[in-house]
Amino acid sequence: MKILRINTRTKSFKFEELGDYAGLGGRALTSRIVNREVPADCHALSADNKLIFAGGVLAPTNAANSGRISVGAKSPLTGGIKESNSGGQFAHTLPKLGLQAIILEDKPEAGSPMQEIFVSADKVVFKDSAAAGMRTYAAQEKLLAAYGDKAVTALVGPAGEQCLAAATIQFSDPEGLPSRSAGRGGMGAVMGSKGVKA
Repeated sequence: MKILRINTRTKSFKFEELGDYAGLGGRALTSRIVNREVPADCHALSADNKLIFAGGVLAPTNAANSGRISVGAKSPLTGGIKESNSGGQFAHTLPKLGLQAIILEDKPEAGSPMQEIFVSADKVVFKDSAAAGMRTYAAQEKLLAAYGDKAVTALVGPAGEQCLAAATIQFSDPEGLPSRSAGRGGMGAVMGSKGVKA
């Protein structure tokens, strides 16, 4: 399993070994990364914050409740380390790609278009989002039309794009609807600050 680091300003990425993070998953992994890599005094919507998506260590299995995705960052609501989790297909999909976590780093220049980031087992593709400004269900239809009905998504709506402090991140459910929510801590605002629609 690897960690995928994505720089949202330079639109670059790298796959790296888990290293010191080996054996961790879910909340333990997201919180450890924020604690070690995010300056305590940074603003939650600044380039110094990081947004981490991590499945639990049992995510590749059929164990009960193993399909939860943890999303962590410094919270724009509390100013502290925050983890929000959600159901959906995302947590089970990460291990299929050989990933324990995805980390969004830095932030684009002001006024940059919102991005869609497509992740597969060996590549990452950045694209200006055709769904920018759309609410999540309309955006999801556009994303599935572009990437296929089996695409698994994490996306924000207009509140996330505008970095509103209580914005959520919506995840696709088994029917492909963006009905599962990481709704605590303003993680959608952090995703919006990274210029990422989906």
